[in-house]
Amino acid sequence: MQEVGTRWYVAQTKPAAEGRALLNLQRQGYLAFLPQVRKTVRHARKVEARLAPLFPGYLFIRLDLGCEPWSAINSTYGVARLIMQNERPQPVPAGLVESLQNRVGEEETLSWKSLLKIGQSVRIAEGPFADFVGVLEHLDDVGRVRVLLELLGRSVTVALRSEALIPLV
Repeated sequence: MQEVGTRWYVAQTKPAAEGRALLNLQRQGYLAFLPQVRKTVRHARKVEARLAPLFPGYLFIRLDLGCEPWSAINSTYGVARLIMQNERPQPVPAGLVESLQNRVGEEETLSWKSLLKIGQSVRIAEGPFADFVGVLEHLDDVGRVRVLLELLGRSVTVALRSEALIPLV
């Protein structure tokens, strides 16, 4: 089966080499996309917010298999391999990457604000309450939210930015 036209494909990267793979693919002229989220990292008494890949170990590459030398991608520094189906790269479902790109905000991170609804469960992605799950209680037009958390047997309301939340389905 021959793929016609330009499609998005997935490349698996070497461990913790998503940024290096992205840079090297772009240097070779490929259009690549690495969706990122802001994540809180705790290490040795320090807490800091960092950009982290939404899909650790993977990034997206836009290719026209009929025109571009896609086999060179497997030997790019930082790339482990293209995800294949039989002997050819497997395309990503149409519209998936575009919908992720539409969610990229001004900080070059994904924003889930348009998916947030009062009463739904959300996971906090950054800050001192990172990885806690709560219920969205309030959402305003400027991006501030209040989340109801269960802490130490009590319900506590926490005020955050909407970018700090990931909706749970």
